[in-house]
Amino acid sequence: MKKLVIAVIQNEVADAVVDALLEADFRTTRLASTGGFLRRGNTTLMIGADETQVDYVLDLIRQTARSGMAPPETAEGIPPAAATVFVLDLEEYQRL
Repeated sequence: MKKLVIAVIQNEVADAVVDALLEADFRTTRLASTGGFLRRGNTTLMIGADETQVDYVLDLIRQTARSGMAPPETAEGIPPAAATVFVLDLEEYQRL
């Protein structure tokens, strides 16, 4: 079954994440988005993948987004999330 991975990432690491996905032969659609507690700009990525590839896609996003992030800015010392990711079943996919 095909899956749609929707990843909301920080703008600062978006180029690196997209490059890593493209290098691994995953096509991605990039959208500008805003949200979160501080209402900062984000990038939302939509990635189509086979069910067996989802863990690999998540690892790519996790590793690339974390490596490009600045040190934590929270008073509690909790690092900000590298990404918020949704994985959805994809009923149909067409590339026209």
